[in-house]
Amino acid sequence: SSVGLVVAQLLARRACLVVPAMLAPSSSAHATAALASSAGRRALRRPLGWASASLSPSGLPVPPLPLCAASSTSRSLASCRRAAPSAPAYSLGGCGSVRGIADTLAARTLAAAGYPVQPQDVRRKGKGPAKSSSIPAGTPYSKELRLLAHVLETATPGDPLSVCEAIESFGKNVLNPGGQWLKVAGDAKAVVLTSAMRGKPKQGSILEIGCYCGYSAIRMAMALPGVRIVTLEVDPAHVVIARNMVAFAGLAHVIDVWTGHSKDLLTRIPDRYGGVDKFRVSGVFMDQRGSRYDEDLGTMERLGILLPGCVVVCDNVLKPGSPTFLWRLQHGGTYDNHFVKLTEFAMPAEDWMSVSVRRADAPLAVAGGGGEVDAKGAEPPEELAQLQWEADRMRAQATRVPGVTFQEWAAFAEHMREGMARHGIVATLDAEQLIEEPWLVLGVHGSPPADRGEKEVVTLDAGTPLPPCYAVGC
Repeated sequence: SSVGLVVAQLLARRACLVVPAMLAPSSSAHATAALASSAGRRALRRPLGWASASLSPSGLPVPPLPLCAASSTSRSLASCRRAAPSAPAYSLGGCGSVRGIADTLAARTLAAAGYPVQPQDVRRKGKGPAKSSSIPAGTPYSKELRLLAHVLETATPGDPLSVCEAIESFGKNVLNPGGQWLKVAGDAKAVVLTSAMRGKPKQGSILEIGCYCGYSAIRMAMALPGVRIVTLEVDPAHVVIARNMVAFAGLAHVIDVWTGHSKDLLTRIPDRYGGVDKFRVSGVFMDQRGSRYDEDLGTMERLGILLPGCVVVCDNVLKPGSPTFLWRLQHGGTYDNHFVKLTEFAMPAEDWMSVSVRRADAPLAVAGGGGEVDAKGAEPPEELAQLQWEADRMRAQATRVPGVTFQEWAAFAEHMREGMARHGIVATLDAEQLIEEPWLVLGVHGSPPADRGEKEVVTLDAGTPLPPCYAVGC
């Protein structure tokens, strides 16, 4: 299958690309493996003696896992399966082949975990390290594989900010010149997302639907240290890449990436965390297909996992658009909403993000879990249903050749904006307003920090830290 091929070509063709759970060797010797082969999965059943379970700095348990699993074809990396953390330097295989690329990426992750790696074979063969350009354009998932290689080339292990900056740099400087686009919530969208999530209730986890390559999960983990982030991704190849991104950033102990469709996983995920009574959600970020927003939010409401004051953020509600979902938010009566206007990441087109805070008087779960879906108000007008159909058609076209140009996306966003405005759905906040007052994204539920210093001013530049806290008045 294409998923098996992409995994075999880059991450684990007879070798398992290793991703440490906590990359700083001084913090822990434990690691977590992003498995891409049966050999890697078998290796996990044989944990090394020195990898005993302990607690991470956030107090969460870290499972006992081996540091590495590699094939007999890569003798330099295979030796690390039997090595303790004080192992000698490992030699790096040649980079002129698929296996060479996988060995290079694996060796870089070993180095991130504190293992000395010497690229002796590279010098002997006269070939440089594997680069994102080494991946042929026709390779399945070539964009995502090149992204992973770019991050491992340019980012700093254990530094989540450098990982996010490398992802944004790849989208702007590598893909954009060729007319390609990277679907991540970067720049102004990252400011909206993290500003909103900082205002969530202190209790509860964050649930993300649509992990893609892990960018927004890492952003939220940076904004809220120690908060458990549970993220769902339907594409197994994206899951493998996201898990490697997360672990390379040093955040595998707080971010869980699950494989599957939201329709199947949402009802099962609570049981993985002790049941509905224990798995409570105080923040939701939805970045999957927009036509699923309504059904997935309804499932969470019916399960009764949303806490009062839960912050729900949805991306791309203007482009391609989610008009019927915005109608539901606006007329349902259980959320206070802002529709934030901004410029799409790395694309000259307008987009919106919806930010909704669940009211304190919203329906609560019954004992033992379970509840009712919130009232949705009147049925959406026929024109909005037509716009929703057009949005789904544009999403489908974007996945085909020749795709959708930036100019076509901008024109379609204008078409959606005009159509929704005829039914009272308009942007209520400009992202530029969040530069000085980021708590405005929470509407009546937001309040400024008690003491705002000069260093806490937010800009829309990537990587700028946000103020330390906002309050939710639910």
